[in-house]
Amino acid sequence: MSELRQIKRRIKSVDNISKVTHAMQLVAASRMRRAQDNAMRGKSYTHKIKEMMVRLSANKNVKGNAFIEPEYADNVSGTMLVVFSPERGLAGALPGNLTRYVLKLIESIEKDGSVSVITVGKKVRDLLARRGVNIIADFSDMPEQPTTADVRPLLKLVEEGYTAREFGEVLIVLPQFVNAMTQIPVTRVLLPLDLDAVLKYDDSLNVEDSGGAADFIFEPNIESIFAELIPGYLETQIYQARLETVASEYSARMVAMKNATTNAKDVRSYLSLEYNKSRQAQITRELAEISAGRMGKG
Repeated sequence: MSELRQIKRRIKSVDNISKVTHAMQLVAASRMRRAQDNAMRGKSYTHKIKEMMVRLSANKNVKGNAFIEPEYADNVSGTMLVVFSPERGLAGALPGNLTRYVLKLIESIEKDGSVSVITVGKKVRDLLARRGVNIIADFSDMPEQPTTADVRPLLKLVEEGYTAREFGEVLIVLPQFVNAMTQIPVTRVLLPLDLDAVLKYDDSLNVEDSGGAADFIFEPNIESIFAELIPGYLETQIYQARLETVASEYSARMVAMKNATTNAKDVRSYLSLEYNKSRQAQITRELAEISAGRMGKG
């Protein structure tokens, strides 16, 4: 009898878990659609503005701009890594895959210089901190749809560190949103705006004709144009990285909770079968005892 009670308790527990995971699946699915729309809406724009900036940076008439001149970062071996990650758990293998990717990237970069990490998102931040990674700042309170005011503190830290020659390059690491089933950890170059540096990671950029930038006519002058373009470029890259990370997080959580709900139903079916078997065996034993008792009396 105790075995039957134990199986019934397990069935009830699985039912409760199934209800929770199903509710989380529905919530993640509803938020995922909105996050996907936001991420896909700005993806083409962010990609194009980066291509444009790389093309324009090939203009040799631009002088004294630290963000464009690759020589400015010469003999500076430090790298700043801005890591975007999920805010919470229950997102399947996404946080673990992203953490392993970041650790491997850090290991490869440290062969040539130091690495300082800035995190946007609590989950990977906590995992990296446990591994002893040097995290110099955290912006995990950034909203899912950040404004200029939300992004500005992070950009200020990046700009000041780069212009002060504390870092020779600034890289963004994020879970790139491909579709609801696929999120791939990728590295994107934020600074410097140099063709060779950018193509080291961003091989999808169409910048083959970047040499033609020298033929452009800039009004009023090239310096003032870049002074306006560069802050906008940096802001859009951070903004898009945040949107893609949010879309990846909700997609991964939706899939994980769907799998958990399916597994819970499978476990319940198995436990129900075990309960019926145990119940049948108990009834058979009781009938056998009754029959044996009657035979003894006869």
